[in-house]
Amino acid sequence: MALFVDGPANTVDQLADEDSGLLQTAQICGINVTKKLWLAWEEIRSDLHVWLIRPRPMLELVWQPSLRVNQIVVNEPLRRWERMNALAYVYRDAYFSQLVDRYQAKWDEYVALTRSAREVFVGAGLELVNDPISKAQPPALSTTAGAGSGGVFYASVAWVNAEGMEGQASDPSSITVAAGEYMTVTAVAPPANATGFNVYAGAAPNAMTLQNTTLLTTGSTYTYAPGQVTGGRAPGCGQTTQFWRPLVRTMLRG
Repeated sequence: MALFVDGPANTVDQLADEDSGLLQTAQICGINVTKKLWLAWEEIRSDLHVWLIRPRPMLELVWQPSLRVNQIVVNEPLRRWERMNALAYVYRDAYFSQLVDRYQAKWDEYVALTRSAREVFVGAGLELVNDPISKAQPPALSTTAGAGSGGVFYASVAWVNAEGMEGQASDPSSITVAAGEYMTVTAVAPPANATGFNVYAGAAPNAMTLQNTTLLTTGSTYTYAPGQVTGGRAPGCGQTTQFWRPLVRTMLRG
């Protein structure tokens, strides 16, 4: 599962699956749905941050230290909260752009669904990891002399922490390789807690598989020889939940 801080857990296509009229509305009203998705994510991030820094009983602080937003794993309630919030942003802008009643009705509907989704998330609690490892940036690709037949190749990388947990794989990079050359893959901008990285490569974005049998050291470059490694697993989607924390509503005395 992805970490929340890796960015929106939904795609524009997933928003469109939720609301079949979304893309048509966005086109008519000139709305950038991707930007609304990021706005929804940023609003939720602020909400989560405030939740985590709120005052807590002293005894609880002893047995359960303070947590950070970058430890939060995306679960289905959090993903739905983000999706409803993004749709509310879209139809809010659509209404103020066109002043059409049906857009206001949709806006009101998604505002209500956002509140409901948030309540479900609060009831489910936080899913967290101890040592968050961020999503990798797309790797730098180049070529080196080799016996390859050439073609277009894709590669993705994923960082691994000291616990051996792999972060979310990067978006893929691609390169055209001439005959007589191999593709080389270099992971960039390693996080401070990375102990190494894994490389996924293939001839199509949906056909990339794990290439290295041992963890690659930070700063090293991997040479991809098509067909040399077969049967590897596909890129992962991030760290799995290690512990859970309830979100208990408390009334502070003043």
